[in-house]
Amino acid sequence: MGEVQRLSGEGCAFFQRGRCTGTKGIKSPADAKCTLLDARRKVGARTLDRLERIKRLANAKDREVARRHVIQKNLEAISGITCPNFVPSSGAGSICWHQHLVYCLLKLPECQGRCIKYIRSAALSHSAQRSV
Repeated sequence: MGEVQRLSGEGCAFFQRGRCTGTKGIKSPADAKCTLLDARRKVGARTLDRLERIKRLANAKDREVARRHVIQKNLEAISGITCPNFVPSSGAGSICWHQHLVYCLLKLPECQGRCIKYIRSAALSHSAQRSV
């Protein structure tokens, strides 16, 4: 007698390149966040904080010099942030192939096939309605 096989998770709204984005199996959502994106966000927040503090300077020339310095340091910090799993996505820019929203697909569990959380993808449902 044949072995029962689970149906594929393809077509599920949570299915992304073999990973399950709707899982609660990870310890916390913070564990699956993209480290590159998170580090860039932190640098950006620090830069905005510094730029706000520069506004307190009385002299306009001092403010401009300080602003340029802060922006230069920001660019240096952002260009120094790396991820060993970074794969540039198609097109120009610094978006990683593994990034899905704010998460790294490599940190999410592999899709085990159709499960209790299976939700038919809206794109799949829409294309099925057009074919009828």
